[in-house]
Amino acid sequence: MKTRKRSVRKAVCWGAAIMAVIPLLARAEGEVKSIEPEKIVEEEKPSWMGKYCMSMFTRARTAKTVGKDHLSLALKFQYNDYDKAMNSSDCYCSLGDDSKSTYNMVAVAKYGWLKDHHLALGVPVIYNNAEVNNSTLNNCGLGNIFVFEKWNMIKETETIPAVAFDVWHFFPTGNSTRKVGTDDYAWRFTSEISKSFDGFSVHLNPGFQISEGRDNDVIIADAAVLCTHWKTLWPALEYNYTYKECKGRSNDLIPGIIWKFYPGASFKIGAVINLDSTLKYKDDVGLVMKIFYRF
Repeated sequence: MKTRKRSVRKAVCWGAAIMAVIPLLARAEGEVKSIEPEKIVEEEKPSWMGKYCMSMFTRARTAKTVGKDHLSLALKFQYNDYDKAMNSSDCYCSLGDDSKSTYNMVAVAKYGWLKDHHLALGVPVIYNNAEVNNSTLNNCGLGNIFVFEKWNMIKETETIPAVAFDVWHFFPTGNSTRKVGTDDYAWRFTSEISKSFDGFSVHLNPGFQISEGRDNDVIIADAAVLCTHWKTLWPALEYNYTYKECKGRSNDLIPGIIWKFYPGASFKIGAVINLDSTLKYKDDVGLVMKIFYRF
């Protein structure tokens, strides 16, 4: 009899223990089920998707933003040595002893103030060095300071490209007489269409600029192909088309390389090759360099 009672008590204790453990196991199983789909989605996302930087060498950009609450700083340097000028017969001729070189240095800060949005501030400094009739003319000064807002409206998927839009405003902080920027303000509207694939990505940037005063409207179209096969060295090819109303057009090709020498940092260098131009001055080959860091 005592043995039967002892067995009953033991069965009751085991039953109570099992009943106590079952809710814990059910809860744990529910948590695992709620986490597993997220892990599966993360694992199924291709590693090459969105693998590109925010900008290339001169003007070409991607649909990527800097990220909410992140700050980036970039410094770009571009050099052009113009050795040809358009004559009255609409042909280029050598400047001979006369020469005209331009150094452009632009500091740009970007801040992600909202998800998929960032604000940017750019401060250009321009230096012109001209040799005319054995006289040296040096002009150095502030160019047109600009601000712009970028919105990555459409996120990239395996089949759909990412799309972003920019609205720029250029302040009249330059000096047209000294050839360092202009005295007029301007608005620019651009977009970025980016699609990545396994090992490379393609980017398109149509845009239009509305200028006031003596400056004319400008049509711009940029494109780039970026190779991301290697981890730290990314070769890239950029194309720039510019049409300035009543002034002419130019087509430039920029082959270069992007060196990701530190997490969040990169160094870019490219050769600016002029393919065709009807503008007043022409430089066959120029140089552009850019250093970037994201905090």
